[in-house]
Amino acid sequence: MGSRGSRRRTRTTVLTVANASLIVVCLCVSVALFTQNTWILRGAAIAAVAVAVAASMLLRHQLLVERLAHADERVQVAQEYSRITSARVVENAEFVDLMQRRLDKIDARLDKIDEEVATVVAAGDKHSQADAPTVVDLKLRGLAAS
Repeated sequence: MGSRGSRRRTRTTVLTVANASLIVVCLCVSVALFTQNTWILRGAAIAAVAVAVAASMLLRHQLLVERLAHADERVQVAQEYSRITSARVVENAEFVDLMQRRLDKIDARLDKIDEEVATVVAAGDKHSQADAPTVVDLKLRGLAAS
């Protein structure tokens, strides 16, 4: 964050110098127009061109610096995103593995329950419905036992 604030101050300084120099040259050319002296007007015009070129170069340089700084930040963001994505992929694989193991345990339990149910059903099928005792039969057996 510190370098970002420093970069902003540098950018502001460069842009202020470029704009101030252009304003000064414009004022000089304006004064030279009112003097009606061709030599002063020619000197002001040459100075205006030189300052305009210098201001243009300053602005271009600042633009390049900003683009490079922005590109560096984008590279850092991309690398950080790549690192985070790799960590998420690993976490996701671990989660999938854990859930798969849990599902396998649940499937094993369900298979065991299915076997027990099949055993009970098979044992229950030995007797027909006609052979099954009724509630009355069970009550009579209970009375007979007492």
